[in-house]
Amino acid sequence: MSAQPGTRLLEEIVLLLDAVAERLGPHLDQVAAEHDGPPDKCPLCAISALVRGEPNELAATTLDRAADIVALLRAVLADRWEPGVPHMPGFRPPGRPGRAAEPKRRDNRPVQHIQLRRPNRHGSD
Repeated sequence: MSAQPGTRLLEEIVLLLDAVAERLGPHLDQVAAEHDGPPDKCPLCAISALVRGEPNELAATTLDRAADIVALLRAVLADRWEPGVPHMPGFRPPGRPGRAAEPKRRDNRPVQHIQLRRPNRHGSD
């Protein structure tokens, strides 16, 4: 087993991306070579450059915007965990020890809890 949780998944994703890059690389190079526009603005040229491991301004900008979207999503989710508290990048909500307390009812009426049991399939209880 791997030392870090998720390490195996990351390794598998890297291997998958390498296999895809190996298969698509020649095709993307051919399409990018036939392209007439400036390579800085062409999405196919950006993908081809990423596959070859070359720097590309469009790809870098796209990755920056994707990171911004992920950070925004994390902030929105953090606000759902603790509304009204400012959240900085890297915020992690505190862990919940044990089970969370039952939510309080607004009308303060008592609630009767009923335990349900299902009979098993073999007919015995």
